This record gives sequence, C-alpha cells and structure tokens, in this order.
Amino acid sequence: MSTSDLIALASLAVALVALLISVYAIVRANATASAATLVTLNEGFRQAWERCLRSQAEDATCYELAELLNLLEIACAVYLDRSLSGNSRKLAFEYLDSALSLLIGNSSLNDRVPRLLQTDTTFIFIKRFLRKKRSSLSVTVPPEWYELRS
Repeated sequence: MSTSDLIALASLAVALVALLISVYAIVRANATASAATLVTLNEGFRQAWERCLRSQAEDATCYELAELLNLLEIACAVYLDRSLSGNSRKLAFEYLDSALSLLIGNSSLNDRVPRLLQTDTTFIFIKRFLRKKRSSLSVTVPPEWYELRS
C-alpha cells in the first residue's frame, strides 16, 4: 500500500467520523428545538387558558376564546408539519387532545366556538388535526365545529 493510499484511507476515516458527529449534532439540535417550541407553546397556552377562563364580559370571553383557538391552531399546524420530534411530539399530541377535551367539556366555551367560524378555512389546521388523529383522540368533536353558519 502506497503512502497516497494510506493518506486517502485516513482521510476517509476522518470524513466518516466528521459525518457521524454532524448527524449527532443535527439530531440533538432537532430535539432541543422541539423542546424549546414545546416550552413556548406551553407558556402561551397557560396564559391563554388563564385569560379565557377568567370571569369577564361576553365580548372579552369570545375574544380570549378566539385567541386560545388561534394558539391551538398554531400548535396543530406545528404538529402536522412534523416540526416536533420525539418526546416533544408525544407531549404535544397529549396536550392537544387534553385541550380539545377541556374545550368541548366546558359548555360555556364549546357553545361559543361555532360563532367564531368566519370562513371555511377558519381553524383549518385544527380541523386537519382532528381528521388525521380522530381515531387516536379521547374526545369526539361536535359537528358544529366544522360547519360554517350563514
């Protein structure tokens, strides 16, 4: 084996090690980004639920419910885009299922949801999440959530 062959072989070994380190760094960065996204969503939801469930005038309650549903819409879009991975993805699914159960179980809030539908695309990612994950969810979504009223 010539010197040039040894140099080529050493270069290949170094390149493989660098590739493995790069793959590991990408996987860790993805997990870190997923966790950061989940923490941000969690804080947003904590604040939105607090504002939404606070006793207030009807207009303010509807506004805060719309804000909560907008955040739920964003979370569903992030989930459907597969922007979350690993345990963060599993936690996000469990949270979305729980949030939908709470919304549907609270008749005061649930009755207001259909009034917030403005177009066929209002809350489209919530609808897509519900369609895609229907068999996995612990809740049945009322048909009014899908129907735009004229």
